[in-house]
Amino acid sequence: MPASRPASRAAALSCALAAALLAPTRAAGAQTARLRPDSLPATPPATATAAAMPIVFSGEVRTRSERDHPGGAPADAFTYLRSRFGVRVDPAPGARVVLQVQDSRVLGAEGNAGAPAEQLDLHQGYVELSAPWRGVRAAARVGRQEIALGNERLVGAVGWSNVGRSFDGARVLLAPDGAKPGAEPWTATAFAATVEERGARFGAAGPAAKAADHAAVGAFVTRALGAGAVEVTALYDAGGRYRGYADANRATLDARLRAPRLLGLSVELEGALQVGRQNDAADTANVRAQDVRAWLLGARLGTPTAPARRAAAAVGVDVLSGDATPHDGRYTAFGTAYATNHPFYGLMDVIGDPAAATRERGLVDALATGSLKLGGALALKGELHRFTLATGAGRDLGWEGDVTLPVRLTPAAGVELGYSAFRAGRDAAAAGLGAEGTVRDWGYLQLRVAF
Repeated sequence: MPASRPASRAAALSCALAAALLAPTRAAGAQTARLRPDSLPATPPATATAAAMPIVFSGEVRTRSERDHPGGAPADAFTYLRSRFGVRVDPAPGARVVLQVQDSRVLGAEGNAGAPAEQLDLHQGYVELSAPWRGVRAAARVGRQEIALGNERLVGAVGWSNVGRSFDGARVLLAPDGAKPGAEPWTATAFAATVEERGARFGAAGPAAKAADHAAVGAFVTRALGAGAVEVTALYDAGGRYRGYADANRATLDARLRAPRLLGLSVELEGALQVGRQNDAADTANVRAQDVRAWLLGARLGTPTAPARRAAAAVGVDVLSGDATPHDGRYTAFGTAYATNHPFYGLMDVIGDPAAATRERGLVDALATGSLKLGGALALKGELHRFTLATGAGRDLGWEGDVTLPVRLTPAAGVELGYSAFRAGRDAAAAGLGAEGTVRDWGYLQLRVAF
């Protein structure tokens, strides 16, 4: 899976060497802006020369200390550390190179014999060629790269994770030439990525080497509608393997409508359909072919968004179809593919991947959120989630409450405190989420500095 790649010492050393070689050139034409790997480069002036080659460095160090206290078990405390360093070089008009090294670890884990020997890896490394064409700015990006589409419901960079996610593949990006990034009337992108190489030369040895590669292709289009927008995501995931299911070929179409100010309210509607074929291989002696038919619905209704607003609130619901009999010839549990699930189903991640967390039975998440600005750099945010299963006889999973206190110290540095509690419902045990009435709590302190 692209979410956690094996470390590569050679790749990391190559990136460090490249950054060192480029460093003396920085004084000639360097820029100190933040690296924006996902933005289209503006058309450079025709007078650009190698002597004034733009070079941008970026970096981040983030620590997060967590205390997890499962109901009925001792609490566990640990600290994550994630460090990133990147360089972006524009060696010629319409050409760009991006390299980003990442080190990810748990403090003190190197004293554990079971800890990985290396944590340093190439998180992003790609070349990009771009050019204007008939009023459109077009770019082709090839290599390892983050891909975050829309609200990341299907494809995301998983920024909360200590590792994150990047894809190995190619991407095409289109936008109106000259439009301000983030304010384009429309954008379009398409990508193709190899998720797992299984060929005879570089794949696993043995029978698995004869299998087709696990690959993903997708497209994403946005269109501004007044202050809001319409977003459409199409994703095809081929050759997937997960939780006893193999040869999964799934196509998903997702549409999202955002209206920040409609009749005095902020409205967001989303729907998705998922179809395909897969094999139920949980019983290897009796593999069963399955048709995939699943769906998702989401809605949010809240106060209109405005930078000057001191308080905001919203209510919403997410419904992901499930399957009470997941081992027959029809599979109806919606899979979120490469999503960044953390912002959707409770910050505690009791419900991480909804299909896996509910044992294929689907999820209904009724939620309420609120935020209050306490000062120029201080804000209080809260969420309340009511979880139920989408299928089956018993459906009560439980409640979760989340409170976070982000503090912006400077434009480049911040602190965040968070606390969550989950109370298991009467049917939570069926999904492995604890006996009825069990309370699990979790808290964290996160520090982040970036440049």
